[in-house]
Amino acid sequence: MRRREPHPDLRELLESERRRLDEVATELVVMIRDNIEMYRDEAAVPTALLQRSARSNLEGILNFLEFGQEADISAARRTGQERAAQDIALPEVLRAFRLGFVCFWNWMLTAARERDERAVTALTDMVSELWVLSDEFSTAVTESYRREKTKQAVALDRRRSALVAGLIDGTLGDHQTPWEIAQLLDMPFEGAFLVVVAETPPADGRALPHLEDHLSLRDIRSAWRSQPDREIGIVHRNRRHTTEGLLELISTTATSRVGVSPEYTCLDRTSRGARFASIALEAMPAGSTGMKQLPDTPLGELVLSHPDTTRRFVRRVLGEILALPDEDRSTLLSTAQAWIGAHGSAAEAGRILYCHENTVRYRMRRVEERLGIALDDPIKHAEFAAALEAIQVFPDLSTVRLEPDQRI
Repeated sequence: MRRREPHPDLRELLESERRRLDEVATELVVMIRDNIEMYRDEAAVPTALLQRSARSNLEGILNFLEFGQEADISAARRTGQERAAQDIALPEVLRAFRLGFVCFWNWMLTAARERDERAVTALTDMVSELWVLSDEFSTAVTESYRREKTKQAVALDRRRSALVAGLIDGTLGDHQTPWEIAQLLDMPFEGAFLVVVAETPPADGRALPHLEDHLSLRDIRSAWRSQPDREIGIVHRNRRHTTEGLLELISTTATSRVGVSPEYTCLDRTSRGARFASIALEAMPAGSTGMKQLPDTPLGELVLSHPDTTRRFVRRVLGEILALPDEDRSTLLSTAQAWIGAHGSAAEAGRILYCHENTVRYRMRRVEERLGIALDDPIKHAEFAAALEAIQVFPDLSTVRLEPDQRI
């Protein structure tokens, strides 16, 4: 903004009043502190800094009116940046600027009235330009404030992402303790946590669109790290929500494969949870959509440590059944799983499967014959039960027919 050549009477007024600039800036500081609560805390905005800002902005207005020069809004930009860094709310910052223009107008109007009528007329003739200048100052403050807040958000997001990576990878070292990281992530150190690993869809989509927003609306804290092929998050479940409800929310937002860890209680166990969640994701069929959570069982611990070994173990124990045609394979495996779940009771397994108990006994004899084992042998029974449970982790082992050369 550039104004016309100032009226001589106005210039004289401004020249004479410039000597009071420091005095009026002090009055403005008092006015701001009296009228805006956020500015009353000197720890938030030190008096020296507020005094400097008040003087710089008042001087900018004076220069614009007295010399007819292009408006210098650098002081307003600097103020917007400083207040954003001090975490003063933008509406309060803008309110302080409005008070600044009110203070300037009252100062000049009082001085003009004390001088003469010509000074009052010269001052009132430029009032519209003063309000346009006020708008320019407000715009400069707002833009500068928002730029600084954006920078802060980006820096914080990078910092949080690095902390999440450290927790997941277990590479924090001695620089920061999990307690300190919990504070930086705005989470407790102890509580109920889940790690969520979501596969990024190939078509530039998000694996869990808006999940972070949904969690935030429910006051559920989370921290995330994005990788080229995955999104990984640490989620803290508070006492107002159940595990089942949280899992349902994650499941309903999934657009690809999502693995979830068992719930754990200390933030320093995040790396273990991340391994569980990653294996849960990988256990789902490629290209599928949905969520899978592994149970925290001894077998789950084995799978976590040696997934390839677990697959070989399943094939060695159940290979002769896994090599059967689809219908036979599915029938024998579902019967065996029901029988194990019924603690070896053919009658109870029959009720689960809606078939006669003699049918269950017949099928289980077929299982023993096919595998060449006796299920009353404790070791063979244990191996058989473990292999069936492992299929729950790797369902693809039971849905795809095993070729002869894959049985060991």
